[in-house]
Amino acid sequence: MRIRYLNCGTMFPRLAGAFAPCLDRSPAICMLVETDGRMVLVDTGFGTADMADTGRLGRGELLLNTRADPEQPALRQISRLGLDPADVSDIICTHLDRDHAGGLGDFPEARVHVLAAEREAALNPRSARERDRYRACHFAHGPKWVTHEAVSDERWFGMDCIRDVEGLPPGILLVPLRGHSRGQTGVAVDTGERWVLHCGDAYYVKEELRQRGKPSLGVRGFRRVAHVDFPAAMHCVGELRRIMREHFDEVTLIASHDQFEYRNLFGRPLD
Repeated sequence: MRIRYLNCGTMFPRLAGAFAPCLDRSPAICMLVETDGRMVLVDTGFGTADMADTGRLGRGELLLNTRADPEQPALRQISRLGLDPADVSDIICTHLDRDHAGGLGDFPEARVHVLAAEREAALNPRSARERDRYRACHFAHGPKWVTHEAVSDERWFGMDCIRDVEGLPPGILLVPLRGHSRGQTGVAVDTGERWVLHCGDAYYVKEELRQRGKPSLGVRGFRRVAHVDFPAAMHCVGELRRIMREHFDEVTLIASHDQFEYRNLFGRPLD
């Protein structure tokens, strides 16, 4: 399986420069997996309609401060690669926040894989906060949901996982990483040389996972605000820290909004 990395949205969060400089500019890193003559998209970032009207993104956009760039949606980037967006048969969303699921409407025929708890949160929000983070306009086209819940008996590097995902090749697994949202999941892809785990928003910058790494006060504060289950989220951080320490030669970890990871993947700073 071949992975192409896409940045499907760039945000310049207000106040981050003062309180969390490592988040002063944030990409929306997605993965395009090519396998068996079709494509699987991991997260969509923002969609074409979002870039035409960022007002669709709700009150949270006041903080995110997204750059309206019509060339960044996955639909546009896939076309520029000389590929047919219609060949995206499946989309796996780590979770359904606006900056991860905004482009679902650009791929109306694709199956959309999520954990069952995440779909429930998005379609039946419990609070004003959930109603804002999950944008109804992103699901108005009626996505072809495929939900997942039961974990497999065989674990993945010591972590719960969902294997044999319906409609997906066996080299793609779901690794639940709950805490940031009710049903966030990581997506693990076996490239044949090593595993790549897209962690969504389970962490923000790789330094958080290093043995002596400690997030800034601003990042810790953002965690408190952004996570629905802080203890669960911190448990996931501990597990990812263990994976990076014990399996660094077998697994590459990717986070959605790590501008330093962006530089490593694309060979240039995020501007």
